[in-house]
Amino acid sequence: MIYLFSALGLFVILDSLWGYFRTKNKKRYLIRLSIGLPLVIVLLFLFGPFFVLSPIKIGYSTLKDNNITLYYSGNSIDMAKDTMDQLKQANDMNRQFYKTAYSMPVVLAKSGFDMLRFGSYPYSGGTGNELTINIRAGRMTAGKIAHEMSHRNLAMLTDKSIPAPNWFNEGLASYIGKMDEYRKPNELQVDLREGRYVKDILDMRGVLGAAKWIKKINVDKAGGVLYGQTYLMVKYLFDKYGQDKMYDFVASLKSNDFEKAFFQSFGLTEEQFHEEFMNYIQNYKGETVP
Repeated sequence: MIYLFSALGLFVILDSLWGYFRTKNKKRYLIRLSIGLPLVIVLLFLFGPFFVLSPIKIGYSTLKDNNITLYYSGNSIDMAKDTMDQLKQANDMNRQFYKTAYSMPVVLAKSGFDMLRFGSYPYSGGTGNELTINIRAGRMTAGKIAHEMSHRNLAMLTDKSIPAPNWFNEGLASYIGKMDEYRKPNELQVDLREGRYVKDILDMRGVLGAAKWIKKINVDKAGGVLYGQTYLMVKYLFDKYGQDKMYDFVASLKSNDFEKAFFQSFGLTEEQFHEEFMNYIQNYKGETVP
């Protein structure tokens, strides 16, 4: 999210400079820019993706419980209370791994349009990033909210906007949310045999990786495979190395890049791990992880 907003900010600056050098009446252009640009910034805070950072939240009320702050439409207090119960469950699920409770601002969106203006995919039930958790009213379970909370917690723990490639970021979030409904090992084995298994999963990293991920879900309709596969990949690591080792690995991402930390923690590269995992799935017969 920070990278996206930085790119948009850079675009606005460059576009403003381009307009300044092209216009003949530079004084008039600067006056218009001095009025228009602050207005756009104010609107981004009041009604856009910086809503959660704004001291003024028009049409929204606040419900707070310890580290959780829920912003909701002023006339939906019952929905807000039900959502807070789910948020507390999700928060506890995250605390079991992250060992602490980071501040958790949550916006309860009323519609797909609200999701869009708050900086989230409009058709999703919820999204999480380093700024906030945005969720659609009545569309999320505690497990799915825990998934979105993990994205923020991972960013907070590591002090990085993108601390890990998509496969680990999403897989860890699904593991914490206990989202095992997408794929069981035997079902993923069928996907591997029939060609649906995503073999280039390790390539989905960074901004371009996020774009490929979104394409897989919305264009290729492979969301079930993606989320099931990444969940099982991370579960494999937890089963083999244990939760303490996994936490130490994640904490080490604060001072190391992912590839270096992964090798130092587990003694193998991502590619070697992926090959080991695919062999495990290919030969799966109901046995536990070796």
